[in-house]
Amino acid sequence: MYSLKKISWNQAFTFFLLLFAAATSFSIALTQIALTLAVILWIGLCLKEKRKPFPRTSLDWFFVAWLAMEVLSTLFSPGRYLALEHFVKRALLVPIVYLIAGSVQTKKQLRWLLLSLLGVMTIVAVIGIVKYHLGPGGLEGRLKLFNHYMTSGGLLMINGLLALAFVFSRAPRRVRLIALAAAVLMFFPLIYTYTRSSWLGYLAGFTFIILFTRWKLIFALIPAVLLAFWSAPSSLQDRLTSVVDPWHPNNIERTYMWQAGVRMVEHSPLYGYGDSEVGKRSEPYKSPQAKERAGHLHNNLIMFAVILGIPGLLIILGLFIRILATEWITLRSLAAEDWLLSGTALGALAAFIGFQINGLFEWNFGDAEVAMLMWLTVGLSLAAGRIRSAAG
Repeated sequence: MYSLKKISWNQAFTFFLLLFAAATSFSIALTQIALTLAVILWIGLCLKEKRKPFPRTSLDWFFVAWLAMEVLSTLFSPGRYLALEHFVKRALLVPIVYLIAGSVQTKKQLRWLLLSLLGVMTIVAVIGIVKYHLGPGGLEGRLKLFNHYMTSGGLLMINGLLALAFVFSRAPRRVRLIALAAAVLMFFPLIYTYTRSSWLGYLAGFTFIILFTRWKLIFALIPAVLLAFWSAPSSLQDRLTSVVDPWHPNNIERTYMWQAGVRMVEHSPLYGYGDSEVGKRSEPYKSPQAKERAGHLHNNLIMFAVILGIPGLLIILGLFIRILATEWITLRSLAAEDWLLSGTALGALAAFIGFQINGLFEWNFGDAEVAMLMWLTVGLSLAAGRIRSAAG
């Protein structure tokens, strides 16, 4: 047993980094504490060893431009102090990208981080399956893990796609079987959340994984989805068909929110309103037929346009495109035989695609747990590329 004097800075940092990854599945408070301590220890460790703590990346200037627009919109916001609070919360998640990209320098470190992340999520998923079946079930009993059902859906979607990437990688058979078990155990609680946007994000990410690794299987995916639909309980069938029903009450309410958002952007196109009670401020811009009152507008792009204005939206779109391009280049540069690095890069890109599809119907940048996990996957992709570059 180590005494406190024998625990090195590096050991302490590794502990809190792994704790951060593990806690993303079940506790926002523990996640934030572990992340803060990991960042402090990493900066201290790098200062001690006289090296830069955070690497330069192709995303840097996009992040700078985005945060600059956040500052501008906050200064002009009608609710400046609340907008500042929300801006700071979003900005403090960005260092996750650089922490992971800079500190995960070997395959061993990457392996332990993935085990912490996916292992704990699998345990939480099993608890979720039991919890759901002990409850009333159906839409009324939709699954909430340790958070809101939409948050649960986002976390299960991202982790599930990371696990699926290793199922379709060239990993050893034992690893692929373990990854398959984890993916299946995450899939059922994802369904039990009844969160349509997370289902669509998962399907988009899964489709990308198949197209990239074994594209011919796409012809099996379509009948598999249809078979799953016809064998599903009626409550699930109703929820699934509502996705494509333009006259479903929830879908109509979403369109009212999006229309209100567009009108808000027309009213303040240059620097937006800041992130201050957007849902409340959207009410005068809504159709008289609108009934639902929400705190946001259920769409990432519309929310960013309202918060930051059109220039801010263009910067955000540039950042998203740059992330997609960077992750795609990383994935293409890795040999499939290097299953750990290629599987990580594939899972990260699939997760980012899923996150973006999810965000067409949800404000998932306002969900700290989900946004935090998304930035972690961006860092994982950068780390995989840096490890490959260091190996020559």
